Amino acid sequence: MNIRPWIIAIVSFAAVAVAADYLITRWAIDENPSSNAGRIRHLVNEHSDEIPIFGSSKVYYDYVPAEMGLNAFNYGLDGSSYEVTDALLDIELAKHKTAPIIIDLKPQAEHGIGDPSTYIPFAYDPHIRRLFDDSDSMVWRYYVPGIRYFGYYDYYLKELIDDRAHVMRTVERGFSHEKYWTFDRARLDDAIGQRIRESNGYFPDDAQNSRLIERIKQHPDRLFFLVYSPVHSSCYVNFQNLDRFEAFKAKLGSMQNVVVLDLERTDYPDEWFKDTNHLLYEGAAEFSRSLGRRIKEVLQTRERIEGQRTNVTPGGAPASGIG
Repeated sequence: MNIRPWIIAIVSFAAVAVAADYLITRWAIDENPSSNAGRIRHLVNEHSDEIPIFGSSKVYYDYVPAEMGLNAFNYGLDGSSYEVTDALLDIELAKHKTAPIIIDLKPQAEHGIGDPSTYIPFAYDPHIRRLFDDSDSMVWRYYVPGIRYFGYYDYYLKELIDDRAHVMRTVERGFSHEKYWTFDRARLDDAIGQRIRESNGYFPDDAQNSRLIERIKQHPDRLFFLVYSPVHSSCYVNFQNLDRFEAFKAKLGSMQNVVVLDLERTDYPDEWFKDTNHLLYEGAAEFSRSLGRRIKEVLQTRERIEGQRTNVTPGGAPASGIG
């Protein structure tokens, strides 16, 4: 039996697979910071004073860095949960930075990592590998260039085309401006009805809360802004465990390097909501401007207090010697 044709076919297939892997990694991920995987690449490589914003789709669609007046970047990922935020926090907190960190929180615990294709290029990273392992999402081929992207090439190419052509969306500093999202009264009414029928309230995952608190304690040099961003008022109909929710926010706020900003009940018109959990652009822009102002006020106040401390000698006299 002549095995030479088989060898040629196998070698040719391997060469094409590796070449496709290289092109997708370079063009659709490394050089496309608007894609989900590209934003994680940006996080890994970023070491400036940029302020990261972590969270789920709530961050992705509601936090507009360009409107915040801050050097911030949106790392929100659609379909994700605190498990993903925790892994990305690990990457961020390993850096030698002192920039603040913004984390969007929700009263209800969520689980899941969203689309695995977002994380495949980083399967070798211990933080991402732990995320895969903990969610039982790891597949051995994710470690093997040439076959790791099988089944996801169309996803990467679609993101690349969308982000280059700006047909469906425009992505700036990680925020996704969906061009075809418009107010739909019937859609929102359906979402409100479903929300009211569900169990609303504070339903935490104690393990997630403990991990968050431990991360904060381990990094007293980083200031954490923990934000509860605006939701539709229907989310607070028959809200359960409100006392526990308030107690948890108070516990977070008692930490020296934490600022809790609870903006969930901000009174926005229905026309600013896509559904009960996500804002349309007008609402997202207004929320981001308001959040940016609050954060800048906190930073300026802390800077002023720190300046007053450094201008006072240990004995209590002004450092300048005046008086």
